[in-house]
Amino acid sequence: MAVDAPLTGAAAGRGALRTSSRKLGELWRARELLGQLVRKELKVRYKNSSLGFLWSMLTPALMTVVFSIVFTRIVRVPVDDFAAFFLAGYLLWQFFQNSCQGAIHSVVGNGDLVKKVYFPREVLPLSHVLSQLAHLLLALLVVSPYLIATRGWGLLVHLPATLLAIALLTVFTSGVAMLLAGVNVVFRDLQELFVVLYLVWFYATPVLYPMALVEAELAGDPLSWVGTILLINPMTWFVEAFRTPLYGAVVVSSSDAAHPVVSMLPTWPSLGNVAVMVLWALGALIVGYVVFLRRARTFAKEV
Repeated sequence: MAVDAPLTGAAAGRGALRTSSRKLGELWRARELLGQLVRKELKVRYKNSSLGFLWSMLTPALMTVVFSIVFTRIVRVPVDDFAAFFLAGYLLWQFFQNSCQGAIHSVVGNGDLVKKVYFPREVLPLSHVLSQLAHLLLALLVVSPYLIATRGWGLLVHLPATLLAIALLTVFTSGVAMLLAGVNVVFRDLQELFVVLYLVWFYATPVLYPMALVEAELAGDPLSWVGTILLINPMTWFVEAFRTPLYGAVVVSSSDAAHPVVSMLPTWPSLGNVAVMVLWALGALIVGYVVFLRRARTFAKEV
């Protein structure tokens, strides 16, 4: 009896490519379902709410007030217009965290649907990402007048850079969301660890402080490894690229002792920053999607 040899090399690659193409085709055909799930997420959140979307602005507004008081009056971060500086980083972080927080429960929370009907399972976590993307774009529209008043009209000139940072973060977030949703099916404690994980991740991301100040303060210090960790953090690159066209870059000048930290007006992010974002976005999407598809084979049994 002849035994088929296992696929190796080019044959295995072609098989993986065909599988990926088929899955992407299924996802494209399920775009209407994805749109319905996104609309459902948006409607359920604001059902019977008199203020609607404005409630989603309550958290960033309160966080801005609290952190502005703390970091301008008590522990001073020497940047101009701290509220604008904070918003230009926190809005992006809020999109990332809320997307992952919703996606991590998406498969388990729809267990009955997963057991009864076949559809591309990835639409479940992706619907949370896209609904949060809608919130982010609306939030940017709301805060734009304040950012223009404090940082000038330059942020409109550099709007393409802002949209590019959002697009790349959406790709990165989609990969992380699928990874978390797939792993959470078999490791339910992950949803409990999520709160702690993202609290640490938040403070390890330069939302409350400029990265340039950290690098300057820790240069030659035994704790210089902290700066290395911040640079390894992918969200550092996304926040910096998002903040630069909205708020501006923050640089440290050793020649002016009276004003060592200089807050520049909105400008373009560096090509190096964009390149790092592209690598993180594609890497996270590939890893997250592959892990999710492998786990999806047994979702109906495990949920």
